[in-house]
Amino acid sequence: MRYRYFALSSLTYAYKAQDALDRSGIKSKVIRLSGRETDKGCRYGVEVYDAEYKYAKEALYASGLPFKET
Repeated sequence: MRYRYFALSSLTYAYKAQDALDRSGIKSKVIRLSGRETDKGCRYGVEVYDAEYKYAKEALYASGLPFKET
């Protein structure tokens, strides 16, 4: 199974993103990112299944949380 990632600026935002995705019925996992995933300094993110990436992106936009696609 393939995964995609969204980078967030803090652990708090990562958990808020996970809650927003959960409310939308999208399974996700909070992860710590290495420097390879992002060059913006974001150290935490959420992992979603590739098949749900589009819906997850829409849910995060709707939540108003600041995130970066990786």
